[in-house]
Amino acid sequence: MNVLRMLAKLGIDGVPLIGDHSPKIVQRIHHANNRLFRPIDQREGGVHLGFFMFRDLFARLYVPVIFGSPRIDFWPLLDFSEDQKLRLAADDEAMARFEDQAFDLLDFGYGFMEFGHTRPVTDQSKELIYRAHVQLEAAAATATGAYDYRGTLQSALLGAELALKAGLSCNGYSDTDLRLKIGHNLTKAATALGSYETAFDVDRVIRAARTFPSFVGSRYGGPEPDRQEMGHILMKAQFIASEVTRTFTDRDMRSGQTEVKARNYPA
Repeated sequence: MNVLRMLAKLGIDGVPLIGDHSPKIVQRIHHANNRLFRPIDQREGGVHLGFFMFRDLFARLYVPVIFGSPRIDFWPLLDFSEDQKLRLAADDEAMARFEDQAFDLLDFGYGFMEFGHTRPVTDQSKELIYRAHVQLEAAAATATGAYDYRGTLQSALLGAELALKAGLSCNGYSDTDLRLKIGHNLTKAATALGSYETAFDVDRVIRAARTFPSFVGSRYGGPEPDRQEMGHILMKAQFIASEVTRTFTDRDMRSGQTEVKARNYPA
């Protein structure tokens, strides 16, 4: 982006931006940009940062910016080494879980931005699903960054809660209703949403939510999840959020794909 901005200021357009055939002015701008910014500063972000756990290994899974209708290969977007990917590929159960998470993240990564494209929804619901994205992305970044992974818990639980409340908001729940009738009870929220939405996988969502620790209780004490438990909490929270977005958008990667296996995770 910095290179494009500088070329625009210079009035230069329609020239190759990379490669040996790019003009010397472009190469000079790249050189200056590389001196001022680290590679991580220059990396283009996707639409959502997700999380995947294999055994006790935490990895980022990026939802890319996509134009048109390309074939999507999540393998290069998984932040594992090649040797770690080989170990993952040899584990059928783990690969099924990876496929489930990849579909969930793609559906949610675009679904949170398209909330309401297929049916009328409230402004409150759009704000809630956006905040679910913020919390789940923060949870993934914390779990996979140079931080204490236990900081993931509150963001993961809140992301799932906000997503469910976004769905209820679409069905007439006011902010007061969400606070007084639902609170932080994910099972109650999922049950209520399932009573309105027949396409919502309420049973699977409830089973996932029942494995979560108390949101309020986890703030102040109680047994902390170990590393693998934390990974499953975050992956299940991602599933819950994606299930809500699938209900209120036309984003459903599995729809119509006969070669794709049935969902395996969460059970």
